[in-house]
Amino acid sequence: MMRLIFLVTGMLAAFSPYAAFSQPAKTSPVKIIFDTDMHTDCDDAGAMAVLHTLQDKGECEILAMMCSTTDPFSGPAIDVINTYYKRPGIPIGIRKGKGVLRSSRYTQGIASAFPHDFDPDKAPEAVALYRRTLEKQPDQSVVIVTVGYLTNISELLQLPAEAGRLSGMELVKRKVKSWVCMGGNFIGSPAKDDLKLGNVNFFYDSSAAYYAIHHWPAELVFAGREVCSVPSGLAIGEHLSQTPQDNPVRRAYELYFGGTPKNRHVADLATVLYAVRGLRDYWDIETKGYMDLHPDMTFEWKSDRDSNQAYLLKKIRDGKPNDRYVESVLDTLLLEGPGL
Repeated sequence: MMRLIFLVTGMLAAFSPYAAFSQPAKTSPVKIIFDTDMHTDCDDAGAMAVLHTLQDKGECEILAMMCSTTDPFSGPAIDVINTYYKRPGIPIGIRKGKGVLRSSRYTQGIASAFPHDFDPDKAPEAVALYRRTLEKQPDQSVVIVTVGYLTNISELLQLPAEAGRLSGMELVKRKVKSWVCMGGNFIGSPAKDDLKLGNVNFFYDSSAAYYAIHHWPAELVFAGREVCSVPSGLAIGEHLSQTPQDNPVRRAYELYFGGTPKNRHVADLATVLYAVRGLRDYWDIETKGYMDLHPDMTFEWKSDRDSNQAYLLKKIRDGKPNDRYVESVLDTLLLEGPGL
């Protein structure tokens, strides 16, 4: 009888709509490719700190990092933070063709003030690095995290097969477990986005966002602004003033705010945390439906067919969102610093 109960329980878990998205505790580190628009907002630097700390704890393995911007100081800034966290060998892919370029308050500042050995002439092109990295990994093992523009994802999906190598689409189908995407505003029920809150990660390369989201063949989870950006109400960063002055993440927040690190939304930090740890007791999730994204980057969340898409929801505790709890988890990871 007990054996039957366990069998039925296991079957229910396997067929639960939450099973694929909740990412239960793993016995091996989560393999991560981190794709960032490291130039406009300091939370990209904060997300890197969280990601490195999670690897220090044995929870993830950073396979590669990608730039989705053509900012010439973005690659060096990424390498600065990797070097500070004692991982200067992480491959960094950069944009060598078209891409978004906007002004940055901090990338040049930290690239010029901290040690790194980034050479743009020797750095691989981002999509080529995606291909090379994915080809080496076990099937269904990689989690891609995007906290910026979707230029690289769109081009990866359109990469043709060549000389015995899979196309980008087939490579994603074989190697990628899920894509966790910071983007969208999931307002109302059913959710929709009219862009009143903004949607920077989609808007600045809208054709790439449209293609990537409509053609992605695997699991896709969105971390929307209402959960972790403005207007979510979650913000951390001011405690970076307690970290060493040689911490480039601290310096990124200082430069962003013009002197003293202040609290900033946790959009990219929370996205990384979900990618590695899953829902835990941090969030709930909507798994029924899909993003019907329009060319102008507005969308409706529709549920007229099965989908492999989902979006995060705030978790309610004692009648209130658990915002302060999520902040405390992220703040601890942000401040921990490089491991021994």
